[in-house]
Amino acid sequence: MENLQPVVPTTSTPRRRPLFLGGLLLFLAGPALYAVQVSLGHLWMAWYMPLLASLGVVLMIASVRQRRSVLRGAALAFFALLCGGEWYLMLVAARTPAYTGPAEPGSKLPPFATVLADGTPFTNQDVEQEVRSVLVFNRGRW
Repeated sequence: MENLQPVVPTTSTPRRRPLFLGGLLLFLAGPALYAVQVSLGHLWMAWYMPLLASLGVVLMIASVRQRRSVLRGAALAFFALLCGGEWYLMLVAARTPAYTGPAEPGSKLPPFATVLADGTPFTNQDVEQEVRSVLVFNRGRW
C-alpha cells in the first residue's frame, strides 16, 4: 500500500498592490521631470511637482491604511511634510509681490530719460508730445 499524505489546503495571503512604492515613484517623478526641464533650458513654473507629490502621498496613505507599520507611518509623515513644502514654495514663496512702482494706470509718467537704440535721447516729455513710441514696463524680482 502506498503511503498517502493527507492534502492540507494552504491559505495564501492575498497579494497586496505596491501602493507605497507607487507613491514614492510618483513623488520622485516631479523632481526628475524638473531636472529634465532645466537641462533642456525651459524655465517655466513646475506645477506638476506638487501635484505628483500629492498623488504620491495619497497612494502612501492608502498603503499605510492597508498595512500599518511604524516605518511606513514615519515615511508617510516625512513625504507629507515634503509635499506641504512643495505646495508652500509654489503658492506662497514664488508669488510675485504686489506692484508698488511709480507707473500707475491713468497717471502721468514719472520723469525719466533714456537713450534709444540709435543713440538719440528719449524722455517723458517726448511721450507727452505724442511722439510715436511704445513703453514696456518689465516687472520682476532679481
